[in-house]
Amino acid sequence: MTAEELNAIRRQWGLDARQLAKVLCLHSTKVSEYLGDVTPIPCAVAYSVEALTLLPEAQRLDLFQKRLARPTHGR
Repeated sequence: MTAEELNAIRRQWGLDARQLAKVLCLHSTKVSEYLGDVTPIPCAVAYSVEALTLLPEAQRLDLFQKRLARPTHGR
């Protein structure tokens, strides 16, 4: 997965970088590095994105809502 592809998914899902980090349970700094093409995107992240994309939209939105309601990673 490329930074361009991850950015396209982020936009498709209507998330900002901070929200994407919460959905993927990653530190926002790492997600910013991935989105900015500073650090290669690990296969595990790409596979998580792929799995989330395959969920029916209603189920994915419900999951996103639950993950976004959780405290920030590391707290």
